[in-house]
Amino acid sequence: MNFLFILSILVSLIFGYFLGRFLGYKRGFKEGFFAAPLIYRQQSLQQGNCLLCNNKMDNFSLKEEKS
Repeated sequence: MNFLFILSILVSLIFGYFLGRFLGYKRGFKEGFFAAPLIYRQQSLQQGNCLLCNNKMDNFSLKEEKS
């Protein structure tokens, strides 16, 4: 009786671990899929060229200028 109880708890913990790992992997992949283009665009703008139109930019800043 004790053995079955401990075994069922162990199986439940292992199942929960792998389910959480799988769901976390899917969520992380989805977030990375949407964030990567924004990060690439930000880096290219900081380097002074635009990924969308392939133009070089002089004195470009990502900060808003106050009027």
